Amino acid sequence: MSPPQNSTEASTAVSSTEEKPKSKLESSKLVSSMCVVVAILSASIEPIVVKLGYEQNLLPLHLLIVKTIIGSMLILPLTRTYRWVGFKNLARISFLAMLLLSTSALSIFALKHISAVLVITIITTTPAFVAIINQIIGRDELTPKFWAGFVLCFTGVCLGLDWSTLSMSLVGFSLIFCAVCTSTTYRVTMEAAAKRFSPALISTYMFFINGAFVAAFLYPFAGKIPDGAWHIGAWMGLASACANVAFLFALSILGSTRISIINILQRPAIIIAAALILREPLTLFQGLGVVLVLVGVQMAQVKRKIKPVTVSVTVGEKQG
Repeated sequence: MSPPQNSTEASTAVSSTEEKPKSKLESSKLVSSMCVVVAILSASIEPIVVKLGYEQNLLPLHLLIVKTIIGSMLILPLTRTYRWVGFKNLARISFLAMLLLSTSALSIFALKHISAVLVITIITTTPAFVAIINQIIGRDELTPKFWAGFVLCFTGVCLGLDWSTLSMSLVGFSLIFCAVCTSTTYRVTMEAAAKRFSPALISTYMFFINGAFVAAFLYPFAGKIPDGAWHIGAWMGLASACANVAFLFALSILGSTRISIINILQRPAIIIAAALILREPLTLFQGLGVVLVLVGVQMAQVKRKIKPVTVSVTVGEKQG
C-alpha cells in the first residue's frame, strides 16, 4: 500500500484513527453514567418499599421470597441474554448469586430493626472495604486524595441524619454489618467475573439461581404469603433486577472501587427527592451534607494498576 502523498493526507489518516478510540471512550462514559443513575435510583427504592411493607405487618421472609421469585421472572425479559456457560462457570456464578442473596436477605431483616436511613448510612462504609481489598490484591492504588474524598462522603452522609429519631438495635447493626461484608466480597469478586462474561448474562444466571433456590428451600416452609407481600415484593423484585443489571454494567466499565464510591450518591438522591417530591424541609446540615458528598465523590478517584503486556518474539522469524 502506498503512503499518503502529502502531509494533509497523512494528518487526515492519523486523525481518523484517533477519532475511533475517542468516540468509543465517550460512548463508554455515557453508558456508565446512565447505568449509575439507574442503579442509584433503583437501589434507593428498595429500603423505602421494605419499610412500607413492615407498616403493613408483613414478614421479612415473605418479602425476601417474593422479591427473589419476581426478580427471577423479570430478569430475562430485561436482559434478553442467555447462553450456556458450562458447569465450571456455573459454580462460580452460583457463588456470586449466594452472596447477592445473602446481602439482600441481611438488609431486609436489618430494616426490621433499624431505619432505612441508618441502613444506607452503614452501607456507605462498603466502598472503604472494597478499596482496601482491591489495593491488597494489587488491583487499585489508593492515594491520600481518595481517602480525603471518602471521608468527605461519609461526613456528608452523617450530616444528613436526624440523630434524634434514629432507633438503635444491636441485632440490626449486626445484620447490616454482615451485609456490608457480603456486599464487599460480592463486588470485589464480581469485577473479575465481569471480564469473562457480559453483565447481562451474569445477572440472568444469578437471578435464575436465586429464584430456584428460594422456590425450592424457602417457599415451601414460609406458610401462606399474604397479598400485600406480593404487591410490595413485586416492586422490590423489579427494582432489584434493574439495579443489578445497571450496577454490573457500570462496574464492568468503572471498576468495583469507583462504582462503590459513586453509589454513595444514593443518600443525597433520597434527600433531594424528598425535598422536591414530598416537599420535606431541607435543613442546613442536610444541604451541607449533599455538597460534601458531591465533592467527595469527585475527589475520591482511584488509580488503576495496569499490568504490562508481554509480547514473545520467536528467534529467526521472517521479517515482513
